[in-house]
Amino acid sequence: MLTDIGQKQLTEWAETCLRINHLNTLVQREIKSGTAQRAAELSERARRRAWIMFREMIAAGAAKPPGYTESDNSN
Repeated sequence: MLTDIGQKQLTEWAETCLRINHLNTLVQREIKSGTAQRAAELSERARRRAWIMFREMIAAGAAKPPGYTESDNSN
C-alpha cells in the first residue's frame, strides 16, 4: 500500500539521516581516540535510529530490499 508522504514525515526522515551521520562522525572520533566502549554505544544509537526509520519507510509504502528477511532481534 503506497501512501502520500507529507513534508512533515519527509523532514523527520531527513533529520534522522543527519543524526545518524553525526553519530557516525562521533563513532569515528571515539575509535581514533581508542574509546571502544563509547564508540559501541554511539554505534548502537545510530543502528536503532536507522531501524526505526526503515520500519517507518516500509509502513509508508517503500518496498523491502531484494533478499531482505525479517530478523528475530529487530528492535
